[in-house]
Amino acid sequence: MTVSNSAYLKGHFDASRAIGAKVIASDFAVEFKGFENMWLLCKQFPWPITSSQGEIEVPGPLGVVVYQPQQIKVAHQGQLSLLETVAGSVDQMLVNMIASGGVFDGTVYEGTPQKYLRKKSFVDAFMQMDDPDRDWENRSQVLQFSGTIFYHYFGDTQAGNSADYR
Repeated sequence: MTVSNSAYLKGHFDASRAIGAKVIASDFAVEFKGFENMWLLCKQFPWPITSSQGEIEVPGPLGVVVYQPQQIKVAHQGQLSLLETVAGSVDQMLVNMIASGGVFDGTVYEGTPQKYLRKKSFVDAFMQMDDPDRDWENRSQVLQFSGTIFYHYFGDTQAGNSADYR
């Protein structure tokens, strides 16, 4: 038997709306220090969050187990995708990053670098990129470089310069 009468559903709707509008996953930009002009080519980036690294299992008498949190997770990693240009901008950026030591800092924005709700700074990042596929039959997709970015995030979040980045 369902309990979804209109008044009940309206209450959930109102409670959900009171929390605020939901963030859209596409509304982000990331800048790599020294390569700030490349932010328009980053298609995918792992949004940094602060959380525990996991659990510590603490044994107790009679086989009881309790958990407590580990240290805060500061070493992060995730999928990164960059869109290549005809001029080979991403390829050259990767070469320049390696030539300058391969490690960089950056900022990820909720919005764009010009207008954003908040921004998060990360440090000591590096990328492990997979070889991109070229395919004679694929005439409908931009060449994409994908891989994993490794970085450190210590909870550095700053308020934005805009209430609406659209």
